[in-house]
Amino acid sequence: MNDSSVLFVHGSFLPSLTWIPVIERLAQHGQDAHTIDLPFTSLADDVAALQKKIAELQSSHGAVTVVGHSYTGITVAAAGHAAQHLVFVAARMPALGESQAAISPQWGNPEFRSCLNISSDGELSLTDDAESFLFHRSPKALARLAMQHRRTMRSEIPVEPMENPAWLTVPSSYIVCTDDQAVQLDQQRMRAGWAKHSVEIDTDHSPFFSAPQATADFILETHLAVTGG
Repeated sequence: MNDSSVLFVHGSFLPSLTWIPVIERLAQHGQDAHTIDLPFTSLADDVAALQKKIAELQSSHGAVTVVGHSYTGITVAAAGHAAQHLVFVAARMPALGESQAAISPQWGNPEFRSCLNISSDGELSLTDDAESFLFHRSPKALARLAMQHRRTMRSEIPVEPMENPAWLTVPSSYIVCTDDQAVQLDQQRMRAGWAKHSVEIDTDHSPFFSAPQATADFILETHLAVTGG
């Protein structure tokens, strides 16, 4: 499998270390995998950073599957046109002509929105209460680790619709998290219906912690099916 790679993109506020349990399982099958830490300075900066990383991996490893979690489905849809395969994990998957800001009330659990803080200069952060929404079925030690390393961000949810989301032309897969307390299940299922492959996993919003084996299995299976490994 040396002629392909899987690139994992963390969700909003979270560090890239969240993907380690899945990467470890892919490594058992000899599958090359990488992470990226988005700058979270703006959506444009995040898109540019992801595009650069995809190009680097294609140069060194060939075919690339890009996996995005939650909010960063927006980033993947905006930056993933050159990838061979996209995987959305409980993630936003912008439809053509759909404003992500406009659908936010339907996208997330209204109670979870109370865990978001916005400073006077526009910086976003998570309160400690977010842990119960993001990680309620995850191992406590891993949930605490992620919360300890959580990040602030200035990357915005765009008001303007995305003109050319990458999943319209790049084969895509979707993981629905059926016990998600942060993102509405009906929104996930609708977007899973647009994907080439999809699976439902009985997990919280963070399947990389609460169901790493099932998550890794689906990502590897679809990666090999689309890219040929």
